[in-house]
Amino acid sequence: MYQGFKNATRSFRRKHGPRAIMARLGNGLRLKLAQLKRGRSEALHIGITGSSAKSTTTALLAHILEGQGSVHAQIYENTIPQLARTLCSAPLQADYIVAEVGATVKGSIMPMARLLRPDVAIITKVGLEHYSAFRGKDAVAREKGELVAALRPSGLAILNADDPHVMAMAKRTQARIVTFGRSENADYRLDAAEASFPQLLKVTVSCRKGSFELQTAFVGEEFWIATLGAFATAVELGVAPTLAASRIASFPAPWNRCGVLATSGGPTFIIDTVKAPNDSIPAAIAILRKSRAANKRAIIGFISDYTGGTRKGTALAYDLAYPCSDQFIFVGENGHRARPSEDDKKSGKFIDFLLPREASDYVRATSRPDELILLKGSQTQHLERIALSWTHDVRCWETNCGKYIDCLQCGMVEVPYNEHRQARKARARVWRSKGFSPSG
Repeated sequence: MYQGFKNATRSFRRKHGPRAIMARLGNGLRLKLAQLKRGRSEALHIGITGSSAKSTTTALLAHILEGQGSVHAQIYENTIPQLARTLCSAPLQADYIVAEVGATVKGSIMPMARLLRPDVAIITKVGLEHYSAFRGKDAVAREKGELVAALRPSGLAILNADDPHVMAMAKRTQARIVTFGRSENADYRLDAAEASFPQLLKVTVSCRKGSFELQTAFVGEEFWIATLGAFATAVELGVAPTLAASRIASFPAPWNRCGVLATSGGPTFIIDTVKAPNDSIPAAIAILRKSRAANKRAIIGFISDYTGGTRKGTALAYDLAYPCSDQFIFVGENGHRARPSEDDKKSGKFIDFLLPREASDYVRATSRPDELILLKGSQTQHLERIALSWTHDVRCWETNCGKYIDCLQCGMVEVPYNEHRQARKARARVWRSKGFSPSG
């Protein structure tokens, strides 16, 4: 009876129980402390948002600025509780505070912008993200524009000149506007962006200080947005262009945002498993298309933020990958929505699996040492395990773990899912014995 009562009230206790109440009180107190800390800080506060490229832009800009000052950065976590933690933990001597700002529902960014009070706002691009909340790019642009609107007249807005939704945000501020992009009128003009794996992205940019070649560690041309946005911001903040270029060259690409995993005697993986909005599919497939590998496979998982039903996202991925890949593998429940021909299914050009483990076993059984495999899927599917199984003893193949972090960050990829709880407790005991405070 007691267990039945616990099960029946679990949802209520999670929302209104003692732990939930203490968490809300803690968040409220932290928010007040963050407001006080922001008011006393003399650091330059930089906010970055956009439908894509914001995390990479944030990480890259922080890396560049570390070449000439003290930087405190918030990367990959982009909610207001995390922003409050970032501001509270910022050292008094920090020269720059660089924060990623995200939007999941309408009204997300305004309170974050008011808390951050940015001196610099960077907008990468506007896409159709979180479709259920925004229903269109105009609504996304209005939300993202709150960061620009929060700038003071003495501030600086760095805007993507190629995106009309982004450029329209200039009307929402009296701050100075600096633009970047392919447009002839851009202050930082993209002259060339070249990448064909294994050749990594090289960007050529022209600005008032001259023309510069920026060698990066990125595999895809779409990363020119993060590269040019970070470069433009850094130079406008006084970083010498040559120093910015050298810092860009030394920046390692995030491992699960089109990062490369080369296995010993096996395939090379390009891992893009943080998110898979429909708008991001063409850029991911383009990496495969432009690569010079002898054999290419695309492994695609759940695709989000589409309009017109689940078939649209799946069919788009299949149509784009078909001419440039030797095999298309879909992981999940919607593979049939790609509507492959019977010939493609019989020949093995198209194959689908329900579970990541099934796809992993198949890849291992059919792999070639000279092939390139693109992994593209949402974070909750954890398709990165297909690649990690070549370098780790992957034993967690849970399909619904509920974690919104990657498998390496979780740290339990080599532990069966049903043993995670005990393993976390054991890990926490070790951390406490060494004087650390575990986060769970």
